[in-house]
Amino acid sequence: MPDKLERLDWAERWLGDGFRVIEVPGGFATIDIDMTRGVALVDRMRARGLKATPNHLFVRACAIALSRHPDLHQLVAGTRRLYPERVDIGLSVAGTTAFAPVMVIENAASKKVLEIAEEVIRRVPEVRAKEEKDLASMRRWGWLIPWGRLRRWLLRWLMGKVWFRRNLAGTFQLSVSHMMDLTVPFLFNSAAVVGMGRVREAVVPVGGQPVVRKIVTMSCCIDHKIWDGLRAWRFMYELRKVLEEGELDGEVPQ
Repeated sequence: MPDKLERLDWAERWLGDGFRVIEVPGGFATIDIDMTRGVALVDRMRARGLKATPNHLFVRACAIALSRHPDLHQLVAGTRRLYPERVDIGLSVAGTTAFAPVMVIENAASKKVLEIAEEVIRRVPEVRAKEEKDLASMRRWGWLIPWGRLRRWLLRWLMGKVWFRRNLAGTFQLSVSHMMDLTVPFLFNSAAVVGMGRVREAVVPVGGQPVVRKIVTMSCCIDHKIWDGLRAWRFMYELRKVLEEGELDGEVPQ
């Protein structure tokens, strides 16, 4: 098949410029989390007729961890720092372009895991429909700013506004891939972003003996202007504790 050369449409140009103006992270760390209890909880939710996934547990666990460490829950844009009153988790949703649309679950710390699961399942079609609508609008009107330098200036100006970042991706971001063992999302709009891979079986030491467990690897990429390694560790330790010690069990009736 011969080479095919084509021009990017206006939506692709705007999205490409959007990625270019986002700053790269200051570092990342990973830990393994024992999801044995989490998988059992997902099975209980499914037994209730709900198409639950580990994603819903991850959203809830992130919200709990941030609510317990309010000094970590902050959003910096331009010369402003916001300590949000509520935890709004931005969950990436598989879309039709390289720019995954984000579903913002508002006030996630006050919602039980069943409520979060029901909301996410209900809103996925809405988020994908909005993505299609937004792309169509960008393809139609993107030509109004045809110069890449001007587009990037405008996007940088918007990224310097707290309200824009919060509307775009919430106050904390989460990205999950069920096809890979490890995912590390380098582009994000909050103080940090959690990446979760697939839940898989792995041999781990328990009491000095090899045992097969359900394991997920979590990555945490940080904006080093906001978090350092110690803050990342505090957050990751709290999140792992929520998932491993069965704290969410009581939110799903037997």
